[in-house]
Amino acid sequence: MPAFFHSLLGLALFGSLLLSGHAQAAVPLNVVVFTTTEFPISGKGDQRLKGAKLSVYFVDGLEQIETALSESLPNQADDAKAEALRRIDELNDAATASAKNAAIGLAKAIQYGVDRYPAIVLNERAVVYGVTDLVEALNRYEAWHREHAQ
Repeated sequence: MPAFFHSLLGLALFGSLLLSGHAQAAVPLNVVVFTTTEFPISGKGDQRLKGAKLSVYFVDGLEQIETALSESLPNQADDAKAEALRRIDELNDAATASAKNAAIGLAKAIQYGVDRYPAIVLNERAVVYGVTDLVEALNRYEAWHREHAQ
């Protein structure tokens, strides 16, 4: 129940900025997800998401790299520093892409005013908190939009 309350609160905060139903139909759906590897997203295959712009940011990417870099470092400070630098030099493209994704995601979260995760932002105007299922978030968004369009 708290997740539902947070979802409604998020929609209410951003609701006054929503476009009318008629104008919204012409605009492709834009979905931005802020989550962590602990909370994977689902529902990408829903028909209503066809043609939508979907961006997913795993905001724990920097933390994961930091953890990997510091795992089992030597006790001596100089040895630990040398080993950490060696590990940084050996970071692969996947690791740096994960860090970049997290950094961009954290910046965008600030831009949207998203202060916790998981969160799904729809059309840059509404946020649903506590949900990682895109179908559920879209259902809540559409129901709220229908209710307030009357």
